[in-house]
Amino acid sequence: MSDLNAEQLDVGLRILNDGLVDVNSFWDENITAFRQTLLVAIRETSDAIASARTSPSLRIELENQLESLKQHVELADRYIERRSLSFERSARKLPLPELRMH
Repeated sequence: MSDLNAEQLDVGLRILNDGLVDVNSFWDENITAFRQTLLVAIRETSDAIASARTSPSLRIELENQLESLKQHVELADRYIERRSLSFERSARKLPLPELRMH
């Protein structure tokens, strides 16, 4: 599982914002990488907050960003769960293939 670099994230969000792709298809394809990118950002932000070199004013700003990142992970998790439940419901509706005994 890989995360998105800043350029990939920027391009993807611009494409999404411009309406050039179906929103559901876009997120179905990219949600896992987006979530992984958020987790990397959380780790890096947490490290910066813990650093002795971080000024108090920057620490406050980073703490606010950290909360926002955590909220985005929660949204991604809910999307993944909803998608999974939807897939399971769809799979249950599919007719089972007929089994033949030889």
